[in-house]
Amino acid sequence: MEFKLPDVGEGTTEGEIVRWLVEVGQRVTLDQALVEIETDKAVVELPSPRAGVIVKRLGEEGEVVPVGATLVVIEDDPGQAQAGIRRSLEVEATGVGTPDGPEAAARRKDAQSVQAAPYTRKIARESGVALETLVGSGPKGRIVPQDVRQALGTTKTSPGLGTGSGGPTNVQEIPMRGLRKSVADHLSQTWRDVPQVSVVEKYDFSDLVRLRQELKEAPEASGVRLTYLAFLIKALTRALEQYPDFNARWQGERLFRHSTVDIGIAVHSEQGLAVPVVRGADQLSLLEISREVERLAKGARQRSLKPEELTGSTITVTAGGALGGLFATPIIHSPEVAIIGMYRIQLEPIIRDGAVVAASVGYLSLTFDHRAVDGMAASGFLNALGEALSQPTRWLLNLS
Repeated sequence: MEFKLPDVGEGTTEGEIVRWLVEVGQRVTLDQALVEIETDKAVVELPSPRAGVIVKRLGEEGEVVPVGATLVVIEDDPGQAQAGIRRSLEVEATGVGTPDGPEAAARRKDAQSVQAAPYTRKIARESGVALETLVGSGPKGRIVPQDVRQALGTTKTSPGLGTGSGGPTNVQEIPMRGLRKSVADHLSQTWRDVPQVSVVEKYDFSDLVRLRQELKEAPEASGVRLTYLAFLIKALTRALEQYPDFNARWQGERLFRHSTVDIGIAVHSEQGLAVPVVRGADQLSLLEISREVERLAKGARQRSLKPEELTGSTITVTAGGALGGLFATPIIHSPEVAIIGMYRIQLEPIIRDGAVVAASVGYLSLTFDHRAVDGMAASGFLNALGEALSQPTRWLLNLS
């Protein structure tokens, strides 16, 4: 039987073969992992749908294949399996089934052992460059398009950069695929289709800073970091009790308000931006939120989360942290209707009770979909959140 690449997420159309876990001729059991596939959301292991022998393996590591493409052929009859393996080996060794014969088959085998993306292979094939003769300059010796162009004695120069007195400007192409391509497409679509407006306000977070300092020692002793992001998520669940219209998602042209608060957290990784989801955040304590945020952030960076842990959020938060600027106006994580940003907290002079004092000050931002909510509601929602974070002892009763 042929095992084809399934749709492993919401609307997945293709996947990259990261690593083969089986060889041709190997006997596998039901549900044994066959291959690691990277989609636009996660890296997943695909299990075997049956027990049998792998008689054919299609696709090389680093190759992007569409959903529905055959990955492996599995036979359960020993006779059929041996015949299938022999046919595969004969084609590979003799070039039967190809117009080029055994020498071309050998060249293809050498080229397939080289680490190079499909786009790089395409450039090399069209240019007549043998990949196996090149030394890769990419990560772990991977051959990149620039290596192929250098072998041709040419350099790709971006239009408009010019040559100037210093000669041509070298430009290395950044592949847009997987998670990074998905994020780029999503943000572009959201920017085109959603009329979004941002509201920004400054708050005195002195009580929040003081409370976190008092509380963080005990959780950290048990390996849990009590971050400002956890406080933000907890305070957000409180503000949504007053303004539930911001806890909503579009489905086509229909808008649905959710009673469960599933908060997405924007996490930066080397592959791009991921948004894992804290499920039922309104039912979690502060420490439970901290543990879950830490687990999800680690999993997002390692690309080990399941697809269902990266979908279905009802509102999203992003934290600039110590490295962030004063504030930003993040783009909504469509099909949601709002995203909250929290940024660097720093000491500034403010006037309190008629006196100038040093206070821990920071900004909050709210970007909202103006089709779903109005500006007055947005200002009220942001102020409710800001007040909750500014005076956390008023509502923070259940820590553990």
